[in-house]
Amino acid sequence: MKIETDISLEGTSITLIPLEMKYKELLFEAIKSPDVWQYTWRKVHTMEDLEHILMIAVNNKKEGKQIPFIIKDKQTDQVIGTTRIGDIDQVNRNVEIGWTWLSPKVWKTKVNTECKYLLLKYCFEELKVLRVQFSVSGQNFRSQKAVERIGALKEGTFRKHRIKADGTIHDNVFYSIIDSEWESVEERLIQLLEKKY
Repeated sequence: MKIETDISLEGTSITLIPLEMKYKELLFEAIKSPDVWQYTWRKVHTMEDLEHILMIAVNNKKEGKQIPFIIKDKQTDQVIGTTRIGDIDQVNRNVEIGWTWLSPKVWKTKVNTECKYLLLKYCFEELKVLRVQFSVSGQNFRSQKAVERIGALKEGTFRKHRIKADGTIHDNVFYSIIDSEWESVEERLIQLLEKKY
């Protein structure tokens, strides 16, 4: 499992490019809505809040722990969000896909589905992972449905697993897709992407 942290993945409607600090203003504009952060453990009200999160991602990228991306709309060339491959376990060939924060303008479009398709394809076909994990706040039913919709299997719930910046406590729901399931998941994702939104 060879980790390259400066890769780009190109889809039909989006491109995933390496996350760099130079995109911070554009990214902040895309994801500054409080709705984006409602079910996350993070508090993002200011550019400084986002800078802190991005610096962690950049440092993890340098250390080969994460592959963070900026999501760009191919038609408009606008930055519309960010996503990552993280928790990279080379010994056991496991990763997590997450840290996906999208502009509300692209919610209920095919952007998130195409993100997951590009990332899963890369993980299973290039990195040759055995397992891809997703973790979702127990209160974030929209994200849980999105992960289930693409064919991930719910594995269980870590109760009282995260404390938000405002002090509320969340369960964390874990899902996975394993290598033997990738072919059928890929078919499902292609069908979802071919649907009209």
